[in-house]
Amino acid sequence: MAPPRRGVAPTARRFERDSLEFGRIVNLSDGVFAIALTLLVLGLELPSGAGEPLAAQLRARIPNLVAFALGFTLVANIWWEHHKLVARLAYFEPRSTMLNLLALGLIALAPFPTGLIGAAPTERAAVVPFIAVFVALMAVFLALIARVQRTGAWREAPDARLFHWVLAGWWAELVGLLLALLLALAVPLAGLALAALKSPLIGAFMARRAPPGYGDWA
Repeated sequence: MAPPRRGVAPTARRFERDSLEFGRIVNLSDGVFAIALTLLVLGLELPSGAGEPLAAQLRARIPNLVAFALGFTLVANIWWEHHKLVARLAYFEPRSTMLNLLALGLIALAPFPTGLIGAAPTERAAVVPFIAVFVALMAVFLALIARVQRTGAWREAPDARLFHWVLAGWWAELVGLLLALLLALAVPLAGLALAALKSPLIGAFMARRAPPGYGDWA
């Protein structure tokens, strides 16, 4: 286990990896992600079976399907990154626990703005809150990673160059979302498209130039 770094009180309470408290934090995290991913589907209403033809009713629900796919992809991506981070942790401590809870609160909120863009995908009032939630999530996740690095809470400390490359990838994601948010203020659909497309583009670029071991993080 990596020792705590200078500036962290040696008496700070830790929830070690094999403790009940660590397991409760992980179980709560997975539970919130699972519920949020499930709630996303509630924005998909079944055709009424009366009135318009079925095909027309299904076409009218395409925005909801797109919103579900986008929301599910973004939340699932955060879960995957969270899963890989937790796998590398030796312990949680109070501040990292607080940051983790803040991230879970934003994940729990995600189905609401996802439903908004399903209902009104061209409206600024729907798209901006959706992107803003994921901007906040990226910022909190970066703060959590920085806290883990500062406290030396890794099971095995990552190579400095590799860690900085991983951090750069997350900063690129945050900047991409901020640009999407600004774009959405003027052209909501364009901002939504950028939010959807930025991750594959950033991931491909980072992977091509990454140092050895990056594949275990990406």
